[in-house]
Amino acid sequence: MRIVALPVTLWSEEMAERVQKEGREWLKLLEAVDWEQYKKRVAQAVKRAVRKFRQEHPDEPVFTISIFTDPRVQWTCISFDTKEHVYEQVRRWREKGYEELAKMVEELGFCDNPADFKYYKFYEVYHPELAPLCQLDHEDVEQEGAAFAWVERHLAEVVAKLVEEGVFTFKNREEVVRIGINSPYDWFDRYIEI
Repeated sequence: MRIVALPVTLWSEEMAERVQKEGREWLKLLEAVDWEQYKKRVAQAVKRAVRKFRQEHPDEPVFTISIFTDPRVQWTCISFDTKEHVYEQVRRWREKGYEELAKMVEELGFCDNPADFKYYKFYEVYHPELAPLCQLDHEDVEQEGAAFAWVERHLAEVVAKLVEEGVFTFKNREEVVRIGINSPYDWFDRYIEI
């Protein structure tokens, strides 16, 4: 297992310390979330999504999996992509004149935008336990970054545990499978290769 993450983030340890020292009232909203329930619900959703994908698409070799939580709307989306679909996307983008996008995906080796995945929104789950985060001012960079950073931390814990449990085993898969999660920076900038 190899974990890859971009070094850029909107929420750093220094920012967290400063926010706590300055006594930001909104920090209580992050602490009010039942993060254990969130992790439990995400783990359950991922297990169901993987099982459902295996049943419905046994001949599709899994290449990329995205697990994205949007704290603004209390929602997690699990999406799947195939290498063949990535090549199709690159070909279509070139036909439409999006050479820069096609070249970027070719260089990266996979599509990092779950909205372009073959099976986007394959499985979705709502998180009532994230309701306190709806009270944050998502126009404020600190608050928005903090919400996504807390989600990222908990998603990373869930995915690492599920990898250890062997949840992401597929009979039909590519040699390397990427499982991506969102962060304050982007919706697929941190991923695990298995």
